[in-house]
Amino acid sequence: MGTSCPLVSICVPTYNRAALLPESLRAISDQTYASIEIIVSDNGSTDETERVCRQFAEKDPRIRYFRQATNIGLHPNYNFCFDQAKGDVICFFHDDDLYDSEIVSRSVAFLQEHPDVGMVCSDWGLVDGNGQSIGAREFDVEPVTPGLQFIDQTIRAGKSAVGCSGAVIRRASLGSIRFDVEGTTGFSDFVIWFRIAERAAIGHIHQRLFSYRLHSGALSRRTIASITQDYHTTLNRYCDEHLLRWPGHGAMVARWRTNIDRYLFWALAYEVGLHVRPGRPRVSADSGYCTVFEIANYRLTAEEFRQVLEQMRRYRTGYVQYAAYVLIEAMLRLRITWLLGWVTRYPSTFRGILGLR
Repeated sequence: MGTSCPLVSICVPTYNRAALLPESLRAISDQTYASIEIIVSDNGSTDETERVCRQFAEKDPRIRYFRQATNIGLHPNYNFCFDQAKGDVICFFHDDDLYDSEIVSRSVAFLQEHPDVGMVCSDWGLVDGNGQSIGAREFDVEPVTPGLQFIDQTIRAGKSAVGCSGAVIRRASLGSIRFDVEGTTGFSDFVIWFRIAERAAIGHIHQRLFSYRLHSGALSRRTIASITQDYHTTLNRYCDEHLLRWPGHGAMVARWRTNIDRYLFWALAYEVGLHVRPGRPRVSADSGYCTVFEIANYRLTAEEFRQVLEQMRRYRTGYVQYAAYVLIEAMLRLRITWLLGWVTRYPSTFRGILGLR
């Protein structure tokens, strides 16, 4: 990445997004950064996605459109985009999200300013299916975080300051790292970021440079309980593989495994609080932190709620969690649930109290 204006490959894997894809492609095509190629890989869409892509490609020679003959799967399609990329910098953008016109130029400038950084992401907004703001993600992290520290704090917090739909990656740091084609749908991107962070620092731009869209077709619209197994399986598998590459990290990996279970316990406790909380008013981007699970505004069935309590028992890792579980059970049995619901209104505050940052 020695040139002043290195080629940037913007990867856009897509499938059946004819309704939302045009808005995303317009935002991507309108980047102020000049030296870009746009790789669109259509994973065998059955709607009008092919027509949309070909129309854009006809008007913009920077767009390289590929259509898979059949649906090859989510992660293989992601990997196909990586393999087609020619740039020194690779962006991983989604087919339904919105992008500031300067996200590429700002990210490239950051990488050039910080040669030890392997990947950079910015803060981001949350929008609904109509593009209306419904929240934001602004991270209290340093502009440059050492790689192992990034892994440690991400596992401890259960959330990443790198958004899958806004990651800008140095090709030299990505190397041969690819998505696990047999991996779970949820949190497989964490493994990519962690693999990069094993050998490079992670950068962050404290400005919202893209907007993540939450709509009925979004893969992330799931209950906390439904993604618990994905998180547990994916991150523990990463721990296994990390130890094979770095056998001297035994104590650190043991801490990571404990923090995986600890995070899952408190995440499920939050699920309990959401379930018993009367009403879930949406929080705007300017009035405070709001989780995607509040925004989704789903309601658990009786069987799903029972499974949440069973999973909480499984992930208790210390006396604090054991005591909390007993207290939660008692409040549910006595129907004194107002406190559980009240706590869910201040997720950011209680994350801090519990050390989930």
